[in-house]
Amino acid sequence: MEGEIYVFKCDDFYVKSEIVKDGKEELSEIRLFLSSEEAGYKGTVDAKLLTITQEKHATKFPDKIRSMAETAFMGNLDNFSLKIEIQDEQPVLTWRRQSTGKMKILLATVNLIPVDKKVAREDIMDFLIKDRLELKEKLKDQQQTLDRKTTELDRCQNLADELTNNALERENLLVEQFLPILNNKKRRIEQLEEEIRHGGHHRAVEDTYEVETDDEADTDVDDYDDNHHNDDLTQKRKLGEESNGKGEPSKQARVDREDSLEEDIFKW
Repeated sequence: MEGEIYVFKCDDFYVKSEIVKDGKEELSEIRLFLSSEEAGYKGTVDAKLLTITQEKHATKFPDKIRSMAETAFMGNLDNFSLKIEIQDEQPVLTWRRQSTGKMKILLATVNLIPVDKKVAREDIMDFLIKDRLELKEKLKDQQQTLDRKTTELDRCQNLADELTNNALERENLLVEQFLPILNNKKRRIEQLEEEIRHGGHHRAVEDTYEVETDDEADTDVDDYDDNHHNDDLTQKRKLGEESNGKGEPSKQARVDREDSLEEDIFKW
């Protein structure tokens, strides 16, 4: 299984590390090639060593050893140090973490296998050359993609400008065609409003005349009815005064009649 490869310099030697992860994206092992002027080495930080290191530092670094190992062997050595040492006449790579002051905590010791320094150097150089070519090819592809995107963007921009200009031209044409119609409609509305104002005034005068005429006619009829009623009442009073209610002339009526007869006698 292949992993991500990193090359970095540590003190007086170069390190090529291949970080391999399992299907769950969890660090499973780190393959190492080390090259210095004097010698070359290879080694492996395997899953067993990672587990032992985690158990050893569980109190101080709970569940952090794998992420710390990945950080250190990617070349991020701000808080870590890697050093080639000889222990019991065997080369080892010590991995330490920077603590307070100059104090460093030994996290793990990786056993190294000596290899021909030329082989180790060539391995690192071959990777760097290959990686450079791959990066150059990726850069070329990216540049071509960028050029295509730029060309497409320019084409879209020109198309957008053309569509905008066409829309403005159509809008201006529609305004030119619609403006005379709008002005005619406006004049017609003003004309109708003027006719409504004048026609409404004459109609109001006619309505007022009709109302006043009707009122006068009603008043005359009422006056006539009142006068006629009063005449009837007067006539009834006269008749009532001359009648005693039994169909016979009243006393006053008889007196007036006798006076009238006497006047007629004396005339003779």
